[in-house]
Parts: sequence; C-alpha cells; structure tokens
Amino acid sequence: MTLKLFIHDVGHGHAVHAFTPNGQSIVIDLGCSEEFSPLSWLREQTDTIDSLIITHPHGDHIDEILQLEDFKVRQIWRPKWLPEDDVRKANQSSYTEKLDYYFDISNNRFIHPTKNEKLVGNPDVSSGVTITKHASRDCGTSNINNHSGVVVFEYCGVKVVIPGDNELPSWKSLLSKQNFVDAINGAHLYLSSHHGRESGYHSDLFKIIKPKLCVVSDGRVQNTDAAARYSQHAGGWSVSSKSTGNLKERSCLTTRTDGYIEIEIGKNDDGSPYMSVTTP
Repeated sequence: MTLKLFIHDVGHGHAVHAFTPNGQSIVIDLGCSEEFSPLSWLREQTDTIDSLIITHPHGDHIDEILQLEDFKVRQIWRPKWLPEDDVRKANQSSYTEKLDYYFDISNNRFIHPTKNEKLVGNPDVSSGVTITKHASRDCGTSNINNHSGVVVFEYCGVKVVIPGDNELPSWKSLLSKQNFVDAINGAHLYLSSHHGRESGYHSDLFKIIKPKLCVVSDGRVQNTDAAARYSQHAGGWSVSSKSTGNLKERSCLTTRTDGYIEIEIGKNDDGSPYMSVTTP
C-alpha cells in the first residue's frame, strides 16, 4: 500500500505522474522532451487518467495534450477562470492547435464539477491519499504563471508539494490563505516552481514548508543558482541510485543531472511512515 510519484526528466517542461495505493493514476502537466514522452510511458501501463491536473496552460506544460485522445480522462483540474485571450497571448502561435484542444476539453467536455464523494484525492476515494489544489485568482491575468495550481499530496503523514510556474505575486497571495498554509506546513519534499528560476522563488515559503528535500525540474540550460538557492532550505534526505546502489544524503536533486526522480511513500512493518527517493 504505497503512493508513488514520478518527476519525469523532460528538459524545459513539466510532467509528474502519481499512482495511489488503489491504482488511481494522476497526471500533473503534459510536458515532454525530444527524448522522452511521459504519456507514451504511461500508456504502456494504463489507458485511464483518473485525475488530470494542468497547473496552467503554457506550452511547455501542455505539449502532449493531443495524446489525451489515447486515454480515458475521468476528472480534470485547470485554472478555468483565465480568459482565453490572455492564455493565447501568453503562448507562441505554434501552440494554436494544442490550445484549441485545451479549451475544447475545458469548456465543452468537463463542464460539471465532480462531487467530493467521487473526487480523486479525497482520502476515502484514493485509499488514504489526500490531494489538494490551490491557486491564486487575484493576480493579474496577463501573467498566467501566477494562476498556476499548487498540488499537495499527503499520505501517511508525508507531504509533497508540486507547484506550476508560480511567481512572487502568486506566492504572496497564497500565503495569505490559511488553508494553503495548513496544507504545505511541514512538507517533506518540494518541487521548485518555474524550473528553479529566481522568479519562482520566495523565501517565506520555507518558513512554512521546511522541506527535507527539494527538486528542480530543469533543462539543458540550467539556472546554475537554482540548486544552491533551494539546498539552503532543505534538511537533507537519503537518496538511492539504481545504477550504483549507493545511498547518499542530498538536499536538492535536479532532473538535468540526476534524471527522473521516483518517490515512494508508505508504512514500515512497525507502522511508521517512510519516504524513499530513487534516481536512475
């Protein structure tokens, strides 16, 4: 009975997959790289996405959206309040077809809210896993990054925080909301906002989160300050390598240097919780 999360190595993109103890699949964003397709990887295991979360509709977060036709998508969360005109202005013209698809599923296919008793992320529905989504609606819509959803997983008392591309105005707004502060309080693992860029960093977050481990999902052109920026806030966690079999304490992992990151959360035989973190 474990919760598994995979932070995929997709360069300058964003793709996280999670699997609950009862087999539900959660997809957070639809980034990919030339070398790897997260949805193709997922399709080898299942044809159902129980919960699709699009943190915000920027191109590098919806690159594989047309491949959703290969899946049955049961539930979706997205910042639906963003004006279509602002979303299109925030993207290059090459994303027109993908944005057309995004607005089709957002406006035409998923129009009725899911009842809480059926919602993936309700612990009664997801075998003890709680998944909450938080977003600021009071920032200007010209910068859609600030409307990114922040996803918080909690299982066996272990928390993982996964933002989109939230920037300073978004973080300030969210930290003024007690339900968000309560959700992230004491989180064990934090995935950096906006690929580790300085624009996504807010030191006040770490007064609440106090993570053991930070992760940066970044591309070939790395923000060289990112690892140092986040390492200073992490207490350290043992990370195992599949290739070497070694176990090493780390404060910050990056997909650029470490590859994909696998996280498993569960209970030991004595009932105590554990979080294992593995790299290739």
